[in-house]
Amino acid sequence: HNMNYKYSLTLLGLILIVLGFIMLDGGIVLIWIGSNFLILGFAHWRGLHGIFGKRPNGTLQFCHRVLFFPLLTYTAVVWHLLRLFSREPAYSVVTEYLTVGRRLLPSELRDKFENYIDLTAEFSEPQAIRLIQPYFSLPILDGAAPVPEQLQQAIAHLRPGRTFVHCAQGHGRTGLLALAVLLASGEAHNIDDGLRMLTMARPKIGLNKEQYKCIRSYAEQLRGMRK
Repeated sequence: HNMNYKYSLTLLGLILIVLGFIMLDGGIVLIWIGSNFLILGFAHWRGLHGIFGKRPNGTLQFCHRVLFFPLLTYTAVVWHLLRLFSREPAYSVVTEYLTVGRRLLPSELRDKFENYIDLTAEFSEPQAIRLIQPYFSLPILDGAAPVPEQLQQAIAHLRPGRTFVHCAQGHGRTGLLALAVLLASGEAHNIDDGLRMLTMARPKIGLNKEQYKCIRSYAEQLRGMRK
């Protein structure tokens, strides 16, 4: 739930900063880590999905990598541990034209797609993937949702053919954008129908309240455009 993200990140950041000021040794490191979490919490409150400096080409700006080094390092370690120990496949085929999954390593990519959509705000996309796939970046903070208009822009960007959608683990953000793709193409008649299709292919897909609110608004705008 994104509201939990907002509170927990902000509170954790404040606690670490206070502890950093109390400690004599290593306090500056705690303040640095705490500041990372506090800034991320603020970004969740304000919907600042570009907080990590994600460029359209899928890389993170150098100054942001330095500023958020503790948080990005922690995020990368957790991602690799989940990748190594998860029994969930790297990606799952939903329809002939839609595949969803987590962030891939170059060695895991065995197919060619006409659209390769990266929803992570916190990771650089591997260069080997960006060079061989028609890459499109829509940074969304983990557990958050963009405004519906950004979903529309991403859908309008799609070329005819097969689409791969991924976030970090291929659950929340991926489910949101993939659902928009299914609704826009008419392959899903409504939100519940689309969610059934997605969870049949990848059972851990699920939307939190903010993401569900976003897709409802998108579906309403889509119906209005079709009238």
